[in-house]
Amino acid sequence: MQLKGRYGGLYVFTMTTSWEHEEEVDRIVQKLSPTANKTYRLSGTQKFELPKNEVRIADVFQAVEFAKSRFPVFAWGVVDTTLEDVFIKVAAAATASSYDI
Repeated sequence: MQLKGRYGGLYVFTMTTSWEHEEEVDRIVQKLSPTANKTYRLSGTQKFELPKNEVRIADVFQAVEFAKSRFPVFAWGVVDTTLEDVFIKVAAAATASSYDI
């Protein structure tokens, strides 16, 4: 569980819109969490990591409602970090550090 605390203090937020609205989604997410990290973007679907210490779930719901009032939102979701996410981060960090040798 120490690994989840170290690597898993995040919510994963995903939103799918048309590609024309990707920048607006970026701005909305940056207002939610200035240190949000975009981890995925393809054809209107974007995935962000939001630090739990910066974001309340209620604020995410309000941001989605705001987005829906401005443009079509085809899908969205917010989930807690999974153990799979933690494993991937640990493995990536280990791989990156092995190249530093």
